[in-house]
Amino acid sequence: MRYGGNTPCVELRAHDDGLLILDAGTGIRALGAQLMSDGDDRTAHIFLSHRHSDHVLGLSHFAPLITQAREVGICCGDGETASLQPFVDALLSPPMFPYVDGIRSRLDVCDWDLSNARQVGTSHVHRFAARHPGEAAVLRFDDEHGPAVAYAPDNELGYADESEAAGAWRVKLTAFLRDVPVLIHDATYLDSELPKHVGWGHSSSLEATRLAIECGAGMLVLFHHHPDRDDDTIERMVEESRAMATATGSTLRVLAAWEGLALTV
Repeated sequence: MRYGGNTPCVELRAHDDGLLILDAGTGIRALGAQLMSDGDDRTAHIFLSHRHSDHVLGLSHFAPLITQAREVGICCGDGETASLQPFVDALLSPPMFPYVDGIRSRLDVCDWDLSNARQVGTSHVHRFAARHPGEAAVLRFDDEHGPAVAYAPDNELGYADESEAAGAWRVKLTAFLRDVPVLIHDATYLDSELPKHVGWGHSSSLEATRLAIECGAGMLVLFHHHPDRDDDTIERMVEESRAMATATGSTLRVLAAWEGLALTV
């Protein structure tokens, strides 16, 4: 009731007033309503971390796409760029969604050369392969001053996996996230729940905290709360993460994402 129950959607407003939207879960419906209410007609650039249903099922209820002739671009951080157009067409067509004249033509499906950053105004969007079934991405958004925000909604850190491959991947991920001011990271599980969910593609709050400390992040925002988690438990998770940071001498700030939370970087 306090933290909210919508699936992932995060809005970024860049220094040059660019509008970037991270994922199109059910939270995008409220964002679209707010943009309409504000008379905000900027081009919307949607970046999907991946295509699982909880990250895309709000797209057909994004009011600016349905009711306005505004530009809306969409690209995806997973490795299947060529198939994004038919995927989006399927989301916006029967039987998934009733036919709405012109809706698909208003959506600009962007090719993304995953070896390079994608630029939106003065913002550069970088991608790093997450550990998640079916492919997913960790996204980092840089402005003219360098890294600003990193977004890893579905990512299995798996610190219990001490294999060479897993360790090498975590070293590269840590370097990718080095000194990012704000890290929004998957914190679906408690540590005690991890043994039963190996390979599910998600992390615990304390794993996310460990990564944030190791990469030197300024703030950790715990994200992708388990749908059966209650508010009191989420708050205990925050306190445990803060205690972990304090015990290591880190200056890391920790909070849990809630609907309507606004941060200035």
